Amino acid sequence: MTQAALSDDDCRKAIDALEACEGNKTEAAKLLGLNRKTFCSRLVNALARKDSLKPITLPEFPEDDLPVRDLIEINKKRFVKREAHATARKWFPIKVNVAGPIGVSFFGDPHVDNNGCNWPLLDHHCDLHRKNDALFAVNIGDTTDNWMGRLLRLAAKSDTSQSSARKLAKWLLLDSGVTWLANLFGNHDDWNDGAAILEAMAGHVVPMHDWQAQFRLVFPKGRECRVWAAHNFAGHSMWNTLHGPQKAAHTKDAADIYAAGHTHNWAVHQEESASKGFVYWLIRSRGYKFIDDHAEKLGHAGQQEGAAITAIIDPEAKSMAGFVQCFADMDEAVDYLRFRRKRAKA
Repeated sequence: MTQAALSDDDCRKAIDALEACEGNKTEAAKLLGLNRKTFCSRLVNALARKDSLKPITLPEFPEDDLPVRDLIEINKKRFVKREAHATARKWFPIKVNVAGPIGVSFFGDPHVDNNGCNWPLLDHHCDLHRKNDALFAVNIGDTTDNWMGRLLRLAAKSDTSQSSARKLAKWLLLDSGVTWLANLFGNHDDWNDGAAILEAMAGHVVPMHDWQAQFRLVFPKGRECRVWAAHNFAGHSMWNTLHGPQKAAHTKDAADIYAAGHTHNWAVHQEESASKGFVYWLIRSRGYKFIDDHAEKLGHAGQQEGAAITAIIDPEAKSMAGFVQCFADMDEAVDYLRFRRKRAKA
């Protein structure tokens, strides 16, 4: 039977028989009562007309992505890069090129666009930094309100527009004269695209870190001050404002300073761990939101001190206890820093 004389039904039967016999041509020929040679000839003709046997012929679309093996190889390379990045951020060194004692201020939650932001105090603290080359800072996070979701209703109560809020944030990070060692993203920063906006705004100058930063201040003669700054540490207690940082000091990595913010209250504590053999400070910065209607409705009285906590670090100190001294009053901290630097030069 020629290809032209072969009916569509004969073609379908040949293909179906081959599929039913899982590709075994001999068995397929037996199924149709044909010898193998005849079946193979019919099959050739059937396969040549296979598309025409269908009611419609659909196009064959190319795959929408790389082959899965290529994706695996790409993800392997990505993981190597991501792992190296994550490792480099853990206790990374910051080389201090200033001789003698220095200060590091931990600015509490700024909330620069909030009606309750104490701008006279914030600008004064920035001015202290502008005038002192040995004074550095860490922004503990929540630079703006950056309201989201159901909290967006609170934005209507603010006198500061979103555009103005971003200008204020940019000024604080880039134009305030403060030399920032790190900027942390707090919960308010992480809402919406807040973190990405701050990163694009100032990431080329100010190191940005999601929630926490672990770094080592390395002084000219090699002494190091380990700082673990976090928007907040896990753990809460109504009796201990510093419960979270204390928990980290007892159960996590050792540091000279554990610094937090977030809860809009302040506290300072120094202690020696006899079992671990190091002296450490626990600090929590109050932040600059001095008028807080929500807190007042809950019966929380607002504190008036400790918006920023300043640590004075003397690499020439003879004792662990004298290595770091912390102040809730930045003016007092600056006076002490001047005294220590003058004594170091004598």
